[in-house]
Amino acid sequence: MGLVPTGFILGSYLAGRYAWKISLSATLVFARLLTCAGLLVGLVLSSFGTTHVLALFGPCVFIGVGNGLTMPAANSGALSVQPDLVGTAAGMAAAVRIGGGALIASIAGLFLADSAPALFSMMLVSAIFALLAALYAALLDRRQPAD
Repeated sequence: MGLVPTGFILGSYLAGRYAWKISLSATLVFARLLTCAGLLVGLVLSSFGTTHVLALFGPCVFIGVGNGLTMPAANSGALSVQPDLVGTAAGMAAAVRIGGGALIASIAGLFLADSAPALFSMMLVSAIFALLAALYAALLDRRQPAD
C-alpha cells in the first residue's frame, strides 16, 4: 500500500531536481507515459492470472512516480498562464482535480468487479485520457510563440 506514496515522493523529487532542464509539456507527456506503461504491465500480469502481491502493487510504483512528476508540472503550467490570475488558477486547478477524481471514482465504482484486471483497466482508461490531455497541452505549447 505504501508503494504509490513512495513512487509519488520519488516522482516529486525527480520533478524538483530535473524539471528545470526539461519543458513542462515534455515532463507531463513522459509522466503520463510512465503511468500508462505501469498500468499496462499490471493489466497484462493480472490478465495472465498472476496473483503475486508484487504483480498487483508493483505497477503502482509507476503510477506514483508518474503522478509525482505530473503534479508539479501541471500546477506550474496552470499558474504560469496569466500571472495576474494566479489565485484563481490555483483554485480552479484544485477544484478540477478534486471534482475529476470524485467523478472518476464514482464511475469506476459502477464498473469495478472483484478482479484485478477490471481495476487496472479502469485506471488505464483514466491514465490514457490524462495522456491525451498532456499531448494536447504539448501541442498547444508548440504552437505558442516564444516570448
